[in-house]
Amino acid sequence: MSLPTRTYTERLADSTPQSAAALGFGNLVADVDARRAAIQVRTFDSTEAVRQAVARDELTDGSVFVVDSEKVVGFVVVVFEAALTEECGPFDHLSEPGREYADGEYVDSVVVAEGEARIRGFLLRDEGTQDRIRSMRKLANISAERVRTDPNADDPEWQMALHRLTVAMSYLAAHDPIAAEAVDAYARRIAEDLKRIDEEYGVTRP
Repeated sequence: MSLPTRTYTERLADSTPQSAAALGFGNLVADVDARRAAIQVRTFDSTEAVRQAVARDELTDGSVFVVDSEKVVGFVVVVFEAALTEECGPFDHLSEPGREYADGEYVDSVVVAEGEARIRGFLLRDEGTQDRIRSMRKLANISAERVRTDPNADDPEWQMALHRLTVAMSYLAAHDPIAAEAVDAYARRIAEDLKRIDEEYGVTRP
């Protein structure tokens, strides 16, 4: 009887406890990534539309919802809507930090929802000031790279990056004294880029 084929990585894992631990951790990370990738994320025009979708069972337990117009991001808890952002509309906030709620049962949904909020520059209720500053710095860096790479004022993706950069820079200028001066200098460079784009496209900005 032939033995089942084993991969090189699996054979290597047998050689040392450290290798086995590394393989086990890699499998764990892959499982977590797969779970989070499977979580439903939907964008709605209003919080009322979210509520209707939940009532029709179109959003199930653990699904994530985003309402850009109201700056609300959250997820479904059984049949109720829970907001993770400061802005919550008609929805309730959780009674404890999202990652701890229901003994961590919804941690994957929380992580996915937090990611959706951060890329939009929406403030999360559970984040302290320093966490928010770090999130906004990251958003500013990512958005600035997109704005300065292949500028195209007619590209919706580029326009969204510019909007997110503006949101992040406005927050940092008001809440991060250390970054305020750098933000101001960077804003001037962005303004120069926009002026060049205006000249190229023949668009006059106020």
